[in-house]
Amino acid sequence: MTEEEIKSLKEKFKQNDLYKESSSPYKDFQFEQFTANGEVLSGQHSRPDMIGGKEVLVIFNFNKDGLIHSENDMPAIEYPMHWEYWENGLIKKIVDAGGDTEEYWENGVPVRIEKNLSQREK
Repeated sequence: MTEEEIKSLKEKFKQNDLYKESSSPYKDFQFEQFTANGEVLSGQHSRPDMIGGKEVLVIFNFNKDGLIHSENDMPAIEYPMHWEYWENGLIKKIVDAGGDTEEYWENGVPVRIEKNLSQREK
C-alpha cells in the first residue's frame, strides 16, 4: 500500500462515527511503522504519555516490521484500565475502563462499541 493510499484510508476512517467515539488515543497510529535511531522497533517498548490529563506509563508491542501488534493474546498497547489488541498495524479490539467498554474493529474501523458492560452484570 502506498503512502498516499494509507493517507486516503485514514481520512476515510476519520469520517466514521464509531471511529470518532473510540476510546483509543492511538487509533491514528494504524499502518504506521515505528523506528528509533534509524532502527525498526520490535518487541516491547514503553514511554510515559499524557492520557486524560494524567501522565501514565504506556506499553507498546511491535512486530518485526515495526507495526503495533499483539502476540499470544497479550495487548499491543496497554496502560492502567485500558488494553488494545492489534494485528499487524491495525486495531482488532479495545477494552477500556477496566472492561466497562469493549470496541470491536475490522479493517481499521470500529464496527461495534459496547459500553457499561460491568453495569449489566450487577
